[in-house]
Amino acid sequence: MKSFTHTDKNIKCILVGISFIFLVSFPAKSPAGQNEDTSGDIFKDLSGGVRFSVGVQDSILKALENNPVVAIQRLAPQKAMTAVDEQRSAFDPQVSVSATKSKTKTEAQLGTRPEPLQLTTDRSRISIGISETLPTGTSLSASTNINGSVSSLYTDQFSGNIEISLTQSLLQGFGTGANLANLRKAKIDLDISQAELKAVAENLVASVEKAYWSLYLTKEEISIKKESLSLAEKQLNESIERVSVGKLAEIELAAVNAEVASRREALIEAQSSYEKARLQFLYLLNPQGEDLWTMAPVTVDKPFVPEDGMDAVSVHEELGLKYRADLQQARLSMEQGELDVQQTKNGLLPRLDFFLTYGKSTYAESFSDAMPDMGSPYSSLSSGLTFTLPISNRKAKAKYEKSNKSVEQMELSLKNMERLVELDVRSAYIEALKSRQMIEATRVTRELQQKNMDAELEKFRVGKSTNFLVLQAQRNFTASKIDESAAMVGYLNALINLYQMQGTLLERRGIESLSGR
Repeated sequence: MKSFTHTDKNIKCILVGISFIFLVSFPAKSPAGQNEDTSGDIFKDLSGGVRFSVGVQDSILKALENNPVVAIQRLAPQKAMTAVDEQRSAFDPQVSVSATKSKTKTEAQLGTRPEPLQLTTDRSRISIGISETLPTGTSLSASTNINGSVSSLYTDQFSGNIEISLTQSLLQGFGTGANLANLRKAKIDLDISQAELKAVAENLVASVEKAYWSLYLTKEEISIKKESLSLAEKQLNESIERVSVGKLAEIELAAVNAEVASRREALIEAQSSYEKARLQFLYLLNPQGEDLWTMAPVTVDKPFVPEDGMDAVSVHEELGLKYRADLQQARLSMEQGELDVQQTKNGLLPRLDFFLTYGKSTYAESFSDAMPDMGSPYSSLSSGLTFTLPISNRKAKAKYEKSNKSVEQMELSLKNMERLVELDVRSAYIEALKSRQMIEATRVTRELQQKNMDAELEKFRVGKSTNFLVLQAQRNFTASKIDESAAMVGYLNALINLYQMQGTLLERRGIESLSGR
């Protein structure tokens, strides 16, 4: 019996020695600060710049104002507007002014004179005209001119003319449908560019909101994991005390030290995730400052459950079919295709033009007396038809066939896109419903995990539990707190996706104009 007691004491001494060596190698990190504090932010030097507080709505407005992607896209409608002006110019009136003067010297045989007579002639002409093409296929022009001839042989002659001309297309080129097609397509291009700008802005707003909540969530995770590390360190200190009084075996300290190290790693990961979220948020916001990447944004808004978050799925689906920017672009492209059909169909017709010209002339021996006069008795009138018929007209037929096939293709694409929009909206709706229910579920889980952790700790203190069970309960509690915060953020992100899928995100954020300053 004595020999057994002696052996037991030797084993106990060996265990104490092993524990002493382990504690020296892996010292406990006390929250009181007796040892080095490794729970601090090792990335703090990367974000030591200007701190600024920002809310969700303010973040959205700053991003729309400063983000270069939106600034670039804002130029697209302006470029499209120049194309509209270019097409309008086809119907602008044109004024032409010309002045010519010439002098000739020739020889002429007159009658029976043996010697030829030298003849000099000075000719001059001044002309002013205005012309305009109308969307109806009508061309109008009016011109006036004065011609003069001063000769060394003949009597000086001057004449003035006023002429009005009209040409009307009767088949090809007739009517506003064909003649305004290019202008209407240019205006549709303008609408398409505005829809593209809206889509870009919606993507940016969605990204900014998600980045904001990601920044909030990663900061919250740091806080939770610091608390988790503190719990583990507290458990380690309590375990050391219990070892010192002989209530706990020294070998138990290895598991607790390993857990402390693991939670320290998790904290470093959380800090790294926060820094990445901070950089992404700054990239989207693009705040003005000397050193963008060291700025430290401070989120002032907390996750919340919007009162008007969700309606019936049919309402969201109807909104998506009406407001989705890509669907609007597809419908506008369809309108352009229909204009192409109308334009190329007109090109199949032969050319038949009616023309009418009426003029008045005056004649005099001096420039001043030859001024054009509508009251002159000398007039001219001409009218007629011009008909042109291509033999095969293969080019026009090919264009018409191509435009028809393009419209048919766009019709099918539009129907398919509408189905995709319905799918997107319904999928986003399901995700939002699930995320909304996860908020309450994670709250209940967190409360139960906290009770379980407290119970395991109490049992440990009376010797009815182990460090392993206490640490596992702490891990479960930490995970449940993170899940609760993530559930709230997940619901907000799900709503953002739902609003983006139905194309109403900007309107719901109170953004009505993207024209900029």
